[in-house]
Order: sequence, then structure tokens, then C-alpha cells
Amino acid sequence: MFHQLLKLVQKERGDQGETRPRQKKAGLLSWFIRKASSENFISNHEKRIKKLEELKLEIQKCKIERDELSRILDLYVNDGLNYRLSVELPMLKSQHEMRTMDMHKMTNWISDAMEKYKELIQENNSYRIRNFHLLNECNELKKNVRILMNENRKLLVEQTELQASCEEGKRFCEEASKTIYTADIESLCPVTFE
Repeated sequence: MFHQLLKLVQKERGDQGETRPRQKKAGLLSWFIRKASSENFISNHEKRIKKLEELKLEIQKCKIERDELSRILDLYVNDGLNYRLSVELPMLKSQHEMRTMDMHKMTNWISDAMEKYKELIQENNSYRIRNFHLLNECNELKKNVRILMNENRKLLVEQTELQASCEEGKRFCEEASKTIYTADIESLCPVTFE
């Protein structure tokens, strides 16, 4: 192998083996340096290849572990799914049924409430109409009360006037009866007092 490297070095330099001894020594020295650097390169290359192979082995191990973990996960998921299907599904179904029953109750309650609401609106309308009529009647009654109060005042004034005139008539009648009585007495007894 070294022999082949030497030939390659000589071909690059254009040496045919017929050089001077000094040049020959310098060439051999450079050849050894190149050889040492190429050996370093080869050893570094071999180290990298070993490292690459180790990494490939690590990758293979990781793939194997990943596949194993995915199988375990699949088993776990399937077990969990089976558990859910066997245990949780009936519970979910019963909860769903209860919620649907509650929703039916709620819709029935809402429809009942809407009916009540309509009835209350109708009652409210009838009360409003009744209230309107009662307010009209109340206003009419207030008018009538005012009219009657005015008439009552007039009647009171007339009554007081009548009472005054009646009192005056009584006095007049009393005076007239006294005058008539005294006149009758005088006509019956013609007594003269002197």
C-alpha cells in the first residue's frame, strides 16, 4: 500500500526516480509528511466510520424501542377504548337519555310557559279594556257628582231661602193671627175702656 502511495506521489511531482540526492531527500521527507497526514486522515476517517456505525446501531435501537412503545401504546389505547366501550359507554348513554328527558321536560315547560304567557296577555288585555271602561265610567260619575253637587248647592241656597221665607211667613202668619185674634176679640166684646 505504501509502495502505491509512493508511486502516486512521484507521478504528481513528475519524478521518474532520477533526481538528485538532495531533492530526493526533500521528496522523501515530504512523502513521509504526506504519508503521516494521510495516515491521520485515514485514522480519522476510520474513527468517523466507526462513529457512524455506532450511530446507525443507536438509530436501529431507537427504532426498535419506538416500535415496541407504539405496540404498547396501541395495546393501552385498545384496552382503554375497550374499557370505555364496556364501562363508560353505558354511563354516557344513560347521561344522554337523562339529558334528552330533561330537554323534553324543558321544551314542555317552555311551551306551557308560552301558553300561560298568552293567557296572561289576553287577561291583561281584558283588564286593560275593563280598566278603560271603568275609567270612562268613573270620569262620567265624577262629572255627575260635580253636577249633583252644584245642584245640591243650589238646592241648599233655595232651601235656606225657603227656610227664611218660611220663617218670615210664619212670623207674618203669627202677626196676622194675633191681629185677627185681637180683632175678633174686640169684635166679640165691645168693651170700651175709658
